[in-house]
Amino acid sequence: MPELISVIICSAQPARLQTATRNIEATIGVEYELIAVDNSVEGRGICAVYNEGASRARYPFLCFVHEDVEFLSQDWGVRALAHFSHDEGLALIGLAGSRYKALTPSGWHSGDDDDLCINVLHGASRASAKAAFFKPTDSGSATCVPVVALDGVWLFARRTAWAETRFDERLGGFHFYDVDFSLRVAQRGKIAVVFDIELLHFSLGSFAEAWARQALAYAAAAPVALPFSCATPSNPGLMCRKEAAAVRYWLRLLRRAQLPWALRIRWLRAVGILRYPAQWRVALKFLLR
Repeated sequence: MPELISVIICSAQPARLQTATRNIEATIGVEYELIAVDNSVEGRGICAVYNEGASRARYPFLCFVHEDVEFLSQDWGVRALAHFSHDEGLALIGLAGSRYKALTPSGWHSGDDDDLCINVLHGASRASAKAAFFKPTDSGSATCVPVVALDGVWLFARRTAWAETRFDERLGGFHFYDVDFSLRVAQRGKIAVVFDIELLHFSLGSFAEAWARQALAYAAAAPVALPFSCATPSNPGLMCRKEAAAVRYWLRLLRRAQLPWALRIRWLRAVGILRYPAQWRVALKFLLR
């Protein structure tokens, strides 16, 4: 079968889907099919929608992408396929991810910029877009950097990798589908962030109460052993530093969220804040907002 792409979108806004469809047609550069699953009425969890779309797909590569995006790179489909041609062990790629997934409750980014890999623009338009770009210095000129967790704005997978793993529909909602899927795929094969595809995302994501509750639930019953890293840290001290960085990063980020007092207390207990005296000041600010 030729290397063709099935593009899968969970759609809730017809106007955005129409715009994204035109952009994909103009930029993908290879033959493809578009599978847009209308989720505007039922409001199903994204895992169920993505699994439905992938089950309907005809082609060997699956591209799961949000509808509030604009591809800025021409022939991005060609570039994506090239990464898989160069590495038969590659199972899944994205545009943002981390080489370390913390044990402490956290999203795909664990707070240490040494592990952060991202090449995404955010903004309401091209004119106002700001680039989020981090690439580990030890990755050199590589355009494909191995990670263990990915952000879900754009996930490009071998169909076989999806079939072996599938999105976990027990998660429900629209949070942690990407973290969970990428971590589980990383247990079986290689996943990576690629730096030769540019994408504008019209949203920064939401880290509100629903996200925080899902983060706590996921951390309490993660299906993979955490922490999970591309490389085993050379010493226990380094592991402790990375965990502390995750605690600090997410306390600072969630401080701005409208979280109930009880949920803030739950978060501090879940991260084991008493083990991190250097973060107590940050924790106090988190409580006092």
